[in-house]
Amino acid sequence: MKVLHIDEQNGWRGGEQQASWLIRGLCAHGHHVIIAARPESAFYRNDHGGAAIERLPVPLITEVDLYSAFRISRLAREAKVDIFHAHTSHAHTIALLARRLAGRGKVLVSRRVSFLPKTDPFNRWKYAAPDRIVGVSEHVTQILRDGGVPDSKLATVHSSVDLAAVEVPPIPRAELGIDENTTLILNAGSLVGHKDHANLLHAMARALTTLPEARLLIAGDGALRPEIEALAQTLGISHAVTLLGHRSDVPRLIRAADLYVSSSWSEGLGTSILESLACKVPVVATEAGGAREMVIPGETGYLVPCRDSEPLAEAIVRALTHPDEAKKFAEKGRTLVEKEFSTERMVEGTLKIYQSLLSTK
Repeated sequence: MKVLHIDEQNGWRGGEQQASWLIRGLCAHGHHVIIAARPESAFYRNDHGGAAIERLPVPLITEVDLYSAFRISRLAREAKVDIFHAHTSHAHTIALLARRLAGRGKVLVSRRVSFLPKTDPFNRWKYAAPDRIVGVSEHVTQILRDGGVPDSKLATVHSSVDLAAVEVPPIPRAELGIDENTTLILNAGSLVGHKDHANLLHAMARALTTLPEARLLIAGDGALRPEIEALAQTLGISHAVTLLGHRSDVPRLIRAADLYVSSSWSEGLGTSILESLACKVPVVATEAGGAREMVIPGETGYLVPCRDSEPLAEAIVRALTHPDEAKKFAEKGRTLVEKEFSTERMVEGTLKIYQSLLSTK
């Protein structure tokens, strides 16, 4: 099988990591993999675990970049590509154009965001044209269904976590300037609106009245950093909150933490939650995106409503003051990850969809 992956992002976020793990898995199964990406991008330059792949540098300037679509289509004809796999919204359109120009192949789109598609004529065509749209959670798939995409074009393959990648030692707390006996809470994610760090800080201010020794680390960077720092100052909790900036060692941070907290109001799935469960670290999460598919209340963690700091603070305090209960949930979370969210499971699920598409004329 020959699969061509398209991703126009310059940076490296969760979607690119999931695509990279998929590429490794496909190569391990003996399939021919091609990536089409911007030559300066992290996705293009990454070695994808040493996978033997072919690379096509293309500008991918806009969603309707006909030059890039033509370049991709020409290679697709020459290489006899079977599947165009688009990993972003712009790649979605480029894949459809390239397939039309090439006159061959099936188009599969990974959908990682949890909002309804627009309903203008262009987007109605865009979401009707792929052979399959794959949600990274049941929640994302249901949103597409609610948006009018027929069941025949939908599937779900959960985002995954590389269990080997989280088998790392915890970062020494001394490197973080934190005492070994301090109660440590971690949050990881870009400093953007839907991660709702404001809600997290308000919850932290409440939790500190019960747990004054607790400290919150936020790993990630983004445009909202000045606002988050200012809010911590306004709430009088700057002494208890540290913004670490972008980190490439999040699993080591997770293993050093007593609790992981996700405060988002919108997510596709939330792979930092998966990493935390894989590390057997207790999790408190807001019910955004596919969080309920990982954080099952009373079984694998603590789930609370979005955008409400009071129940979020109560769950943080509950988890940290009932460590035996929290640890039991975390143990069950690890079992769930092994069963449902491993990279092997993600690769196998995607391969089944590829094979189903190719068996249909």
